[in-house]
Amino acid sequence: MAKVDKAPPAAALAELKAYLRIEEGAEDALLAGLVRAATETVEAMLGTLLFERDAEEWGCVKDGRLALTVSPAVRLISVALLADDGSEVPVDAEAVQFCTSRFGTGHAVLSDVAEGDEIVVRYRAGLAEAWNDVPEILRLSVIRAAAHFHAHRDSADDGGLPPAVRHMLAPWRARRLR
Repeated sequence: MAKVDKAPPAAALAELKAYLRIEEGAEDALLAGLVRAATETVEAMLGTLLFERDAEEWGCVKDGRLALTVSPAVRLISVALLADDGSEVPVDAEAVQFCTSRFGTGHAVLSDVAEGDEIVVRYRAGLAEAWNDVPEILRLSVIRAAAHFHAHRDSADDGGLPPAVRHMLAPWRARRLR
């Protein structure tokens, strides 16, 4: 199971306000929520985090490793064993190897941890270091999705993301074979 920080960057909120031509701050909380929802929607469609954030994942060691589900995985922060009482026992950095594939999927490979032990892995994941480093078409997709959510927030007949946003995201979507 994974947990990822969902705080929208201030730059994204500023871009949305400029796109919607809103100058006051009275709607900032609503707009921040719309940016979060739009970011989550775009990231779910792409199967990748747009900008780097901390991720935390826990699970059982199988074949000496734990596959990480948040991508693209960038760097390892820490690994700890989960004790029966819920406390964490840090795993020595020398006993952990952080591996990523060319597609950004990550693995924590553990040499001194027993099969079936439950661990927690903390790491950084994301396509770009910061919001402003995200490719422009992806940033615009988030902003347009958030603007659509804003315009249709009380609409009963909203059909989801506008086709223009889906078309902008199409070349970036991961192709998965089952």
